[in-house]
Amino acid sequence: MIQETKMPSTIAPSATFLNKSFENYLDKIRFKREENVIVTTVAGDGDPGLSNGSALRAKFKSPLDVAVTNDGAVYVADGFNSCIRKIGGDEVITFVGNGNANIKNGIGTEARFKIPCRLSIDHEGTLYLSDAADPRIRKITSEAIVTTYAGTNTFGFRDGDACIAQFGQSFGVIVDAKKNIFIADSQNDCIRHISLDKRVNTIAGAGPRGLLQNSTSAIKFYFLKGLAIDNNGNLFAADFNRIYKITPAGAVSTFAGAGIKKHSDRITNTIKLSQIEDLVMDEHENIYLSEGHRILKITPNGSLSIVVGGSPGYKDGDGEFAKFNEPKGLAIDKQGNIYVADSNNNRIRKISFQ
Repeated sequence: MIQETKMPSTIAPSATFLNKSFENYLDKIRFKREENVIVTTVAGDGDPGLSNGSALRAKFKSPLDVAVTNDGAVYVADGFNSCIRKIGGDEVITFVGNGNANIKNGIGTEARFKIPCRLSIDHEGTLYLSDAADPRIRKITSEAIVTTYAGTNTFGFRDGDACIAQFGQSFGVIVDAKKNIFIADSQNDCIRHISLDKRVNTIAGAGPRGLLQNSTSAIKFYFLKGLAIDNNGNLFAADFNRIYKITPAGAVSTFAGAGIKKHSDRITNTIKLSQIEDLVMDEHENIYLSEGHRILKITPNGSLSIVVGGSPGYKDGDGEFAKFNEPKGLAIDKQGNIYVADSNNNRIRKISFQ
């Protein structure tokens, strides 16, 4: 006769600790983590506010995106301060806007924004911006002149001349080498294109939210956000939990991602994507994405790995132990360093590869 063994009704603290340690061990052997990664804080003291000056003493309030110039200056879409900040050397200034939420074109602090949320920069240093509380796409020159580039003050959906086109709430902007601009129109679940002659057309996505179909006209996205583009003109677009690839000829494929998977379900053979915020691409065409409290890497062949992050928090240093809290927009400099708008930490962080 086999004697039944009764299991304890409660687990001792030591057993809980061992179980957690074993889960962490599984993470390490099943989730590839990038090595020789260092995280530092570029600007922000962590307290929400609007204060310029020395970079590490400056204050931000939910920064939502970053853009880097060729000479290393960093622009910040300081979302809930309703302005664009600039980090140069060890100093932070307010570049355009002044903390008062509104919509107004003008020069420098005369301009107004509501919730600036996504930035892209061209090779001349001109910024293109979307605003979470206003449907227009704005243009900001390196001389701090702010104008409306496309769209009206009405949320909607309309292609045509930039001055009459309508956009929904948009959480993705990217400009290519020829100054074509692509917009992740999140509210309308589609990708819009603004040509050099300022014509707006929809290049992918149509209809209600859903999943990928077989052609660009039938694509159904679910709340698009990040965009990236490679040297061959292939566009990469992230919705809630997938990344799609769209070739210049219009061929569409799912590049990465699968069904929605909670982070708590950690024992799995693959990394599941959920709530992707932004994308950025390096010179080797590796894609880095912000997702949850992590930064992930996807190689050109589709292999995924964790660069930094995991549980929410704030910690600099070795990438394996570094922590972020709701990282949003990403940017990359000429040396391949990645800049992160760490929104809930009210800081701008930098990821370097040794």
